Amino acid sequence: MPSEGSTTARGYGYNHQQLRKALLAKLKARPGQPCPHCGHPMHPDQALDLDHTDDRTAYRGLAHRSCNTAAGARKLARRRRKAKAAKLTGRW
Repeated sequence: MPSEGSTTARGYGYNHQQLRKALLAKLKARPGQPCPHCGHPMHPDQALDLDHTDDRTAYRGLAHRSCNTAAGARKLARRRRKAKAAKLTGRW
């Protein structure tokens, strides 16, 4: 079983890395495909991530690293707000 902090445990193991590599090769052949988050063109020389679903059971495709990171941060902030609201509601 992979260690808790390993790339595999976090959803970035061999399969993730191989798919990212294959998608980057396709992008090199046809640069300028739109980022699924911002819609701006993606190019192979940019920092790109292989985006996955929230539950990490499927991949969405390549995305700008900054867009992907921002989307993850927004999701985390929403979760924290909901948890805080639930905690405050329970005090009444």
